[in-house]
Amino acid sequence: MQFSRRTILGAGLATLSGSLLNSMSSAQVRNALGNKPPKNVIFCVADGMASQTMSMCDVFQRTGLGHPSYWAGLMNEPYVVNGLQATRSLSSVVTDSAAASAAWGSGVHIWNGQLNILPDGTELDSLTKLASAKGVRCGLVTTTTMSHATPAGFAVVTDSRGKEREISAKYLDAGVDVLMGGGDAFFTPDDLYSKYAANGYRVVKNRSEALAATGQKILGIFDSSHLPFTIDRNNSTEIAAKVPTLAEMASVALRSLKGSPNGFLLQIEGGKVDHGAHANDLAAMFYDQIAFEEAVKVAVEFALADGETLVIITSDHACGGPSLNGDGDEYFDTTAALEGFANFKCSFAPLMSLMGSRPTTDHVVDVHKEMMGIELSKEEAETVVAIMGNNSPFKASTLMGSRNAGLALIHGNHTKVGWTSGNHTHEHVLVTAVGPGSHLVAGLTQNIRFFDLMTGVFDITHKNPTMSFEDAMRVRARASVQVESEPHWV
Repeated sequence: MQFSRRTILGAGLATLSGSLLNSMSSAQVRNALGNKPPKNVIFCVADGMASQTMSMCDVFQRTGLGHPSYWAGLMNEPYVVNGLQATRSLSSVVTDSAAASAAWGSGVHIWNGQLNILPDGTELDSLTKLASAKGVRCGLVTTTTMSHATPAGFAVVTDSRGKEREISAKYLDAGVDVLMGGGDAFFTPDDLYSKYAANGYRVVKNRSEALAATGQKILGIFDSSHLPFTIDRNNSTEIAAKVPTLAEMASVALRSLKGSPNGFLLQIEGGKVDHGAHANDLAAMFYDQIAFEEAVKVAVEFALADGETLVIITSDHACGGPSLNGDGDEYFDTTAALEGFANFKCSFAPLMSLMGSRPTTDHVVDVHKEMMGIELSKEEAETVVAIMGNNSPFKASTLMGSRNAGLALIHGNHTKVGWTSGNHTHEHVLVTAVGPGSHLVAGLTQNIRFFDLMTGVFDITHKNPTMSFEDAMRVRARASVQVESEPHWV
């Protein structure tokens, strides 16, 4: 029997009948919310987070820090609803972040690499455009560039997520009141700061300015590109003094948005979780997951005190396939490895910089002992030397042949964590919800249905046009579109 792409996707979607949202329009959602629907929505995204990421983080914090991860603890609370999300895009069963966020932002499956637009050029109405037209105040907070795919997916229409200078300018007309993240390189060239200031935004460029920021409109940009990994921030007083945490940015955004007569919509993205997973960089991924959950705590505590706010916590897709493996007699070595995660002092970039491109085996051993608390054997150190010299013994692997992947494989002897690739993966991701309307996320929900949930909250009745994969392929074939491949790390 032969299977077409339609057959495969259809079979996948057939499993989604368990979620209430999958069969509801935004108007039906509004009715299902009852007499006291939520007034506000906080949508928290751990970009690229596989379920194993959260579970490993939970075990590490239990064994090393004496308490569960915030998200894991939250999942057990009686006022919380948990579910799963299916994450496909229009072009693939494996989505990129642009198509994933635009699915939430338009209610339509989008081609990978594009934002709120169909392959034939049909522009869709974005969530923030629709919400702001109803008087809803909107905010986007991220640890990536402000113009990156996930925040942009709620607000901007463009045929390429790579047009970050264009995206940065388009926020001015997208109905977004608070924007906080990185990406100075995409605001400076066109003097966008002056344009934002002229439109009533308070522009802040460092942590102290951000923490003091007040007003209805705020633009906070804290790095030329993406914000640094949390583990590097934690080990640098200079970075910590300049760059606010995700939790701090979330607090500033909530302070600005709260009290809106028609409610508010806030997306909070832990974007560097994905970057750590793409790099197979366990320390980077781990500590940014913890930082994301600290921001989630800010959101949930606000919602519990407010009583009118729906908080949705999820991921756009999984990435890297990280998994903690049993090792040693009775698998005791796994627990010891977890406790060792507390010794990590940096992400891969500074680690590699300290080693250099042509290190000696002794230097490799010393750097790993100092920065990761790992005692490499002579054979392991020799392999790392080869990897750093672009002669990885794993280079024949299309998924694990990179320098980062090779380094992660060696580290796996000590961390007990293995990876499947440096790419996004296909799996259902976790969903946790708190507040009025949370019951609607129970079960397995299509990513596009969260648009109906959020528009239902704000009493917006809107349906964007859609396109099938087959029609999209015909359009692209007729136009002879030559699309440059997106980098695998996005």
